[in-house]
Amino acid sequence: MSNKISVLIADDEPVARQVISHFLQKEDDFEVVAECGDGLDTIEKIESLKPQLVFLDIEMPEISGIELISQLNAPLPTIVFVTAYNKYAVQAFEENALDYILKPFDEERFSKALIRIRDKFKARINSEANKLDDLLSVFEEILIGKGDSKYLKKVGCKHRGVIKFVPVEEVIWVESEGAFCKLHLSKGMQITNLSIKQLEGLLDPTTHLRIHKSHMVNVDQIDSIEPYFHGEYMINLKAGKTLKLSRGYKDRLEFILNQYK
Repeated sequence: MSNKISVLIADDEPVARQVISHFLQKEDDFEVVAECGDGLDTIEKIESLKPQLVFLDIEMPEISGIELISQLNAPLPTIVFVTAYNKYAVQAFEENALDYILKPFDEERFSKALIRIRDKFKARINSEANKLDDLLSVFEEILIGKGDSKYLKKVGCKHRGVIKFVPVEEVIWVESEGAFCKLHLSKGMQITNLSIKQLEGLLDPTTHLRIHKSHMVNVDQIDSIEPYFHGEYMINLKAGKTLKLSRGYKDRLEFILNQYK
């Protein structure tokens, strides 16, 4: 998935479209996906391509830029009006336009618009990330409070703007990455924003056990244990992965394994 902001340029003047396109080509975080020369084509392209950002002229054939916005389905793209007329400014901002660029404009004025655009998209990304974090917290509280068990049955993982719920029995081993963890599964890997310390308290220790400051394992996935140096052991998992068992966690593992005798 591209991290670039997708852009549609709508203007009935080819030179105006070329100027905007030329300026955007110098930027690494913008990608022009289409150019349109009239209002109806603009509506069609917006609905089919769903660009995140539209540079929109106001006086265009068939339908004006102002009228065009009312014909679009939600969610609307971010709109920046580019026009030779200042008389439409009030209407433009009533339509929640992010900026209003008067022709002719130079690269300095265009760069100021790009700064405003980047700030808006950065704020939107941060807001969406915070909403996901809040949703994950609610999910964990509900799941922990469900039934008699105080342990999670599923772990919420953020992936490309959505939350994926991973059943704990599918987690073969856990790898700490500072403030978050990698959940290694039989097929692939997912990332949770829970730390290994949090997971240690949220996962049933009879099924998932911490064996190192950076690792937890699914007890049912242990194939064998081999002595190592200085009282440490190597745990061989059925999936072929080998992890070190630190001395500080040996007693807990022995307690759990004794339950299977």
